[in-house]
Amino acid sequence: MLDGVDALIALEQYGTVSEAAVRLRLTQSAVSKRLQALQDALGFRLVVPEGRRIRLTPQAIDFLQRARPLVAELRSLGTPAGRGSISHFSLALADSIAASWGPAVVRRALDALDGILVDVHAHRSVLVIESVRLGRYHIGLCTDPLQAKDVIHHPLIDEPVVMLNSACARRSDHARPLITIENSSATWHEIEPQLKSVHPQLLNRHLIQVESFSAAAQMVRAGFGDGLLPLGLVMELAFPKSCYRLLPGVKRRVSLLTRKTVNQLPSFELLREQLEAVTRAHFSALGA
Repeated sequence: MLDGVDALIALEQYGTVSEAAVRLRLTQSAVSKRLQALQDALGFRLVVPEGRRIRLTPQAIDFLQRARPLVAELRSLGTPAGRGSISHFSLALADSIAASWGPAVVRRALDALDGILVDVHAHRSVLVIESVRLGRYHIGLCTDPLQAKDVIHHPLIDEPVVMLNSACARRSDHARPLITIENSSATWHEIEPQLKSVHPQLLNRHLIQVESFSAAAQMVRAGFGDGLLPLGLVMELAFPKSCYRLLPGVKRRVSLLTRKTVNQLPSFELLREQLEAVTRAHFSALGA
């Protein structure tokens, strides 16, 4: 049944079997079979077609609301209770963090600790959040503007967002397209209200919103428009400082996410404290 619940959650998030299959790294046939098996077990219809997409029935939505915490608890049974400890964690990084400062920060944190191991994974923020909620990963490192209530958030850094000039021009140009992350992303949900408040003129430009910040950066480098990008990624890609400027008042909060059972572990506390210290040092060195 757990596989069927995973498939239903992916379908709720992405709206099509094909996209759910991509996110779950399964074939469309496998996703459909898991959904059918779950539907047969529950005895009620889970999804209905809506144009080219699929939506969940009210019964399916109610089922997921009740199933999520139970699934997470089942997956957390391997985590020692109380003040027991584990020393091998699974950590999921948001894609743009994995493509920039995340791996180096995690590596430096681990090098300062004895006996703690981490398996690193990378996904979009929405999948990182959902995976931590469901207990697939012990820890997530991402932006979560909605502050999911069933996970614990430890803020690491308010990462500055910069304006990167097209093809490293001397200045940005209002006539150029503005390339940034897609509007369904966690980071866009975080920074759009800030842009409306502090830099509303930027939202009047022609926006090109793409699936990854890495893709946006390369499009800007090639001269297809200016870009709104996280500072850490711009620095990692070695853009000269003359190519970009900070946008005052626009930042994305990056947090360490976990569940209560993991948060209570002494080994997690050591890892969290070290990640906080190394992240602060990393961005201080960048002048952020």
